[in-house]
Amino acid sequence: VESSAARGGGGSSPGGARCTGGGRPRGGGGGGGGPGLRAQVSGVQKQRRLAANARERRRMHGLNHAFDQLRNVIPSFNNDKKLSKYETLQMAQIYISALAELLHSP
Repeated sequence: VESSAARGGGGSSPGGARCTGGGRPRGGGGGGGGPGLRAQVSGVQKQRRLAANARERRRMHGLNHAFDQLRNVIPSFNNDKKLSKYETLQMAQIYISALAELLHSP
């Protein structure tokens, strides 16, 4: 009978060594990349972030345009004040319900 200690420990990893990291070595060992690689990686990350920001701006612009179009077709009592997005959705729901009642009434 072989004991747990003779096999190298009772851990779940082979050899009894416990791994707590995400697969990368810890410490400031350098690694040969040097500062140039870090600058290049951050440049790539910056480009990705700029592209993501541009996509988000386009998405929000499209969403705001859709809300503006919805505001134009919903009758509102106070035309002086622009309805908020929440108010626009509430008014749209009320308006659609009223139109549905009109269709179903004799």
